Amino acid sequence: MRYFLLTAGLLSFLSLYILTLATKNDSILSDYFWWIIASSIGLIVVLLTVLIRYVLLLMHDLRNGIFGSQIARRLAGMFTLVAVLPGLFLFGVSSQFISNSINSWFGNDTHEALERGVNLSKSALNLALDNTIRDASVLQVDLISTFSTGADLSKKLATIPDIDKFDQLVIYDLNVGNVDVVRNLNRLPPPVLDNASRSLLEETGSAGSIENHNNILYARGWLPLGSDAGHEYALFFRQVIPENVAQDATLIEAARAKYAELTYAKQGLQTFFLVTLLVATLLAIMLALVVALYFARRFVEPVLSLAEGARAVAKGDFSQKRPIYRNDEFGRLTHLFNHMTEQLSIAKDVDERNRLQQEAARHYLECVLASLTTGVVTVDDTGRLKTYNESAEHILGVSLKELEGSSWYNWTGKAPQQAVLAETFASIVDTAPLDKPIQLSYAAPDETRILLAKATILPDDNDNGIVMVFDDITALVRAQKEAAWGEVAKRLAHEIRNPLTPIQLSAERLAWKLHDKLDGVDAQILTRSTDTIIKQVAALKEMVEAFRNYARAPSLKFEQLNLNQIIEEVLLLYEGSACTFKADLSNIALTIAADTTAMRQVLHNILKNAAEAAESSTSPLVYVQTYLDGSQVVLKVSNNGKSFSKEMLHHAFDPYITDKPTGTGLGLPVVKKIIEEHGGRISLSNLVEGGACVNIILPGLVETYAQ
Repeated sequence: MRYFLLTAGLLSFLSLYILTLATKNDSILSDYFWWIIASSIGLIVVLLTVLIRYVLLLMHDLRNGIFGSQIARRLAGMFTLVAVLPGLFLFGVSSQFISNSINSWFGNDTHEALERGVNLSKSALNLALDNTIRDASVLQVDLISTFSTGADLSKKLATIPDIDKFDQLVIYDLNVGNVDVVRNLNRLPPPVLDNASRSLLEETGSAGSIENHNNILYARGWLPLGSDAGHEYALFFRQVIPENVAQDATLIEAARAKYAELTYAKQGLQTFFLVTLLVATLLAIMLALVVALYFARRFVEPVLSLAEGARAVAKGDFSQKRPIYRNDEFGRLTHLFNHMTEQLSIAKDVDERNRLQQEAARHYLECVLASLTTGVVTVDDTGRLKTYNESAEHILGVSLKELEGSSWYNWTGKAPQQAVLAETFASIVDTAPLDKPIQLSYAAPDETRILLAKATILPDDNDNGIVMVFDDITALVRAQKEAAWGEVAKRLAHEIRNPLTPIQLSAERLAWKLHDKLDGVDAQILTRSTDTIIKQVAALKEMVEAFRNYARAPSLKFEQLNLNQIIEEVLLLYEGSACTFKADLSNIALTIAADTTAMRQVLHNILKNAAEAAESSTSPLVYVQTYLDGSQVVLKVSNNGKSFSKEMLHHAFDPYITDKPTGTGLGLPVVKKIIEEHGGRISLSNLVEGGACVNIILPGLVETYAQ
């Protein structure tokens, strides 16, 4: 584009220069004036096309919101005003000046001055003509005197001294037309006496005029000489007009002719100059506009380049090196921008190396923490959660990711589980000054857990944070408690079982010995009493058997079973009861590795408890559901009757805890022990619409989830 503008500029200046030369009348280019105008108009059309292209590009950039298009539009507008307004102003002034100047050329004063100049030149020429005729009259007098002597006129004329004043002298025979040239210095043509000159010669005795031969003015005339022997003679003479008089007269006449020609072409001349001025103005304006728009785009090129670089830097790309277009303020600014991106790139590399080192250290620490079964949580001095390991989330039973970066001081008023976490963290943090671990109870979403925790204050270079370490000892405490309860149950079973048989035998012997010796009333009292003793002994035996089952480790024989089939077999035993049992079993076989007797004991215990809890409803219902959740088999048993109390939800699996008047509190602990021996887990919950629910999850075999 730069070369195009240079070429267009040179062609424009050349066109204007040639157009200026063509306006001169004496120029050889004046005949090609309209061709030059046409070529100039063609150049204007080319520039106009380029101008329209620039305008369309600018409008396209504006519509697309390209950065820098607005400043380019403003610059183009300002450059357009600077280029167009002065051009239009000069065109208006120049057109008025041309019109006024041309009109002033053809004013009355000029015309009158030219007319008076012409009259003055005529007077000068007439005076020169009169002087010539006067000089020729002297020759006439001498020649007329020759007629009396009969001498030859030509010879006589040649001897007269005054003939040196004349350029041509001829003796002319008026009757015959013969000429006798006496003198002809400049080889002037022979005279021809026209009728007007002959009439004037006859009437006035002389005839004279001014003529031009080879751009030289001559005063010519005729003088009669008389007649002789039937011939009438006349003297013809030519004399050069004085040079100063001839030049003035010629110039005045030429000016008059030019003035007459210009007067005739006045309107055309005015149009001629205005067209020339208009073409020159349009050519200059178009060239100025194209150059202005070009430089407007060139002006914003560094801005666009810097904007593109800034967008790249904003995206994190510091490798951008912007080109330096010119050595000015924009060039220095681009150089500073490149220096800045280079420094940012270096800083980014350093930061990336530091980040990689920190990531490596963090990964190492995470690997160490992930390998720990103990939960580790760190908070800063404001209580903001910083780091944690997976074991911490597993022990706490909640995801800490959404809490990361927040202070546990603000968790109290949030969700219930967050409030529980805040209370737990507060209890752990309180151990930091004591440097001693504590055992506390934590209400996890699924169950209450027992934690052994300790807090340690971090050094000052770690923002005075606190690291909390805790472990889930629920299983250990429960195992210790179960072992203790098992020992108690074992001793109770041993101590209670021994006297039960003698008591039962003694009661039966008393009834047999005294049955016939007592009257009716006493016999009835004896029968009722001995029956009560026997029944209570039987109940104590069942309790002792429960103690023995709880105390001894179960001897399980695992085999592949279909849980749905076992449930259907157990449910057959409850047909015809007051409670309705509804089963929603999985469509596929749920294969598990289980002991048949133990699993039947679990189902009997749960279904029996559910049926007893459903008795509080007007329409007792027990709902049994099984389904496959991934690789795990899920069993849910719910009822529409009595719900679990809050205490039962937390301590239902502890021995001797029951909410039934005649319960031993050992059913659910035994069930839990059996389920855990099968690698599963059991949990209790209450239904929103009322009733209780028991959830059992057992590991399924490959054959189950492969189906």
